[in-house]
Amino acid sequence: MNRSITKVALVALPLTLLGLSCSKSNNNPTDTSDLKTEILTETAANVCTASYEDMYAKTQDLLSSVTTLNTTTTDANLAAARDKWKAIRTTWEQTEGWLFGPIEANNIDPRIDTWPVDFNALDNVLKSSNTLNEAYINSLDESLKGFHPVEYILWGKDGNKTAGQFTAREKEYLLGLTQNLLTLAKEVRDVWTTGGYQHQLANAGKGSTEFTTQQAAYVQIVDAMNGICDEVANGKMKEPFDAQDPNLEESPFAKNSIIDFTNNINGVLDIYQGRFIKDGKGLEDLVRTNNLSLDTEIKSKHAAAVAALKAITVPFGVAITTQQSLVQNAMIKVNDLATVLNDKLKPYVIQYVK
Repeated sequence: MNRSITKVALVALPLTLLGLSCSKSNNNPTDTSDLKTEILTETAANVCTASYEDMYAKTQDLLSSVTTLNTTTTDANLAAARDKWKAIRTTWEQTEGWLFGPIEANNIDPRIDTWPVDFNALDNVLKSSNTLNEAYINSLDESLKGFHPVEYILWGKDGNKTAGQFTAREKEYLLGLTQNLLTLAKEVRDVWTTGGYQHQLANAGKGSTEFTTQQAAYVQIVDAMNGICDEVANGKMKEPFDAQDPNLEESPFAKNSIIDFTNNINGVLDIYQGRFIKDGKGLEDLVRTNNLSLDTEIKSKHAAAVAALKAITVPFGVAITTQQSLVQNAMIKVNDLATVLNDKLKPYVIQYVK
């Protein structure tokens, strides 16, 4: 994914006293110190680590399905492999709402989610005499590995590929691609758990070398939330729309782009509320201690963005020419959410977290 995060000047927020419980006081900055730590601890464990563990498990499922498909190439097994691919995409697209840490530092994002697929180069790989194992796949250019070449082989260019159309080389390539996906998914999971990045986020300002202050961690979280909104509205949607070119669509073969975008935006609410599979403390809990109206506004803008995306009733590559007003409205609504995150939530955490 090619990220393009727009930097917007901070807007100072007035101190909002509404929504404080009788035991809270803005004159006592230690009132929420335990909560701020708890939010980071639970976000690191319940959202970030949990999501990468889920992604690793689902990638194992995909590899199992691909192995079965290669052995017994039936339409039923093809459908099962496609379902497993979509399941991983659901998790991955949600995690783009917290795309920082190892995913960014280890350059995993472009290795796993670059598009569009380079058809000519992909055909050259298939025509070559190279052994298409995981090690070879890992050496390829970013556009020749990851989710979207897997998608292309499973669905075909027009999205209607049958099991009988698979070649031996496509099966070999598909297996190597999926093994490489598993390697990357394991890398992310391990760096967050045994590698200690969960510890870095949870202990921001308390010995973390990645985040010397809690404020730095909170700002990083909000920037990631804002960043994926910007990417969806002004990259994933706007670039194909402006060019009127469906070839620039993110997931065209599986017709999965609108679902991808929706999961991106749902990830924003997930990390805001501190939940993935298990619910916990999140930014929401800090915001609600001082500013209930901001909490309501964030949730309202999120709901409006999701509703606008779901209003698009045809595949995105078709919608950019046949449902242009709906596409434009969705971009507006996603940008509205980004504006609230950048102009209100970010100054809020800068004001209340040190």
